[in-house]
Amino acid sequence: DTTHDTTHDTTHDTKGTVMYIFNRSISANRSQLMEATAAAVEVAAMATKIGGIEVSVFGSVFGTPVNTIAWSSLVESQAQLQEATEKLLGNAEYLAWVDSHGDLFESAANDRLSSVVSTTFTGPKRFYEILAATASAGKVGEAVEFGVRAQQLVSQLSGLESAFAMEVYGAYGSVVWLTGADSMAELDALQQLQMSSAEYQALGVEAGSLFIEGSGANSLIQRIA
Repeated sequence: DTTHDTTHDTTHDTKGTVMYIFNRSISANRSQLMEATAAAVEVAAMATKIGGIEVSVFGSVFGTPVNTIAWSSLVESQAQLQEATEKLLGNAEYLAWVDSHGDLFESAANDRLSSVVSTTFTGPKRFYEILAATASAGKVGEAVEFGVRAQQLVSQLSGLESAFAMEVYGAYGSVVWLTGADSMAELDALQQLQMSSAEYQALGVEAGSLFIEGSGANSLIQRIA
């Protein structure tokens, strides 16, 4: 599971508001991956229409199993998300779709909710590089302050749009950085920056005392629809 994601477009100014990224990931049937992907796009359009919240579809590129599919939405509140969920659960067409497409997926869905702390996103991107980590006990506040600085510095150095968010549920202190790119060439440039920039490497040194050793994980997802 990656896409804390991960992974919908954080296009609003977070100042004075709380935004959430809702992400539902699932493992597609490996023998029917193309059919499952098409079905994921179909149900996303259905959920957008019924629930009234835009749902995007993402697929794994690197860092997680290639049959990972995720649906993601940007919501203003947990109440808004619950309202949309209730609309779906009360819709016969949606429930019939769920009942008739279960063979396309190999696992139960995993839902995650992240609170956007800081973002520079102004629109959708084709690719999202995701870095997840978990703050050390007693250092969550410092880790969040560091996370915002790191996100802003990466955007400044790379010219790419990015966001920093905290997990609302799950492991306490879990955070995620998202960096958007429109092409693999932009991701190549980001990788070169990470390897060569003294300022970026200094972030890694500082992070060592703030996050649990071994908790960091990188992944790359691609927007499908």
